[in-house]
Amino acid sequence: MSRQPATFRLGELAIEGCSRAGEETWFRVSPPGLAFDVGRGPLTLAGVRDLFVTHGHLDHVLGLPYLLSRRALDHPWGRRVFCPAEIADDLAALVKVAERLERTQYPFTLCPLAPGDRVEVGRDLQVEAFATDHVVPSLGYHLLRHRYRLREELRELAPEEVVARKRAGEAVEERSEERWLTFCGDTGPSIFTREPALFASRVLMLECTFLDPSHRERAGRFGHLHLADLAAVEERFENEAVILYHLSRRHRPADLRRQVDALLPRLAPRVHVLLEG
Repeated sequence: MSRQPATFRLGELAIEGCSRAGEETWFRVSPPGLAFDVGRGPLTLAGVRDLFVTHGHLDHVLGLPYLLSRRALDHPWGRRVFCPAEIADDLAALVKVAERLERTQYPFTLCPLAPGDRVEVGRDLQVEAFATDHVVPSLGYHLLRHRYRLREELRELAPEEVVARKRAGEAVEERSEERWLTFCGDTGPSIFTREPALFASRVLMLECTFLDPSHRERAGRFGHLHLADLAAVEERFENEAVILYHLSRRHRPADLRRQVDALLPRLAPRVHVLLEG
């Protein structure tokens, strides 16, 4: 049975999900209402159109055939499943087995992605894939928000002058791009050098699997993060909020919170633990 989800909100952005290493990881992010990983297939995700899979470990993708089956029953129009290009054929084969068992065909499109690829997911919203550091092919995802504002050199003008220029065909606005949220999936510490842009994302979702000092080498070897890896780069986090997930079953949420407060004193006020409700 899936765990009860935890929730987090920052302004317009709402996140719901749960994550425990080796058990299940999934998150729903609104807007635009997409999912990062699917865990065991919680019904919360049944109506979600866009699913972004980070890698092929079963605690992150086991529920995919079930969600596609539910979607076919409740929402007969198609959905999109995005994944690392290297695992697309295997994911398709997994789904095909379920389709044969159910004697049906699920309405969905499988979309392989490579680092740097971008996908439109809503008005002025895109998702950009980036490489992560795991033991199997993997991606992380930036949720990008585009906004339009008056060009800087026009901001001192009277409103009537701006309107007149716009009517005359002049472009009076410029587009800005914000990394609204970054989801890193499962990753080891080289992510901090591979994708430094994550430090400037407004909301950073980052795994933290291990806490015990004796497990730091093990964490890196299996493509996971130890809390000490975060402490080593604490000064680089510019994020408004850092959400930690994917804690090992060896530890309780309270253990993670206590060690964050002790090891990351500067960052701790911005850290949120999102494991389960």
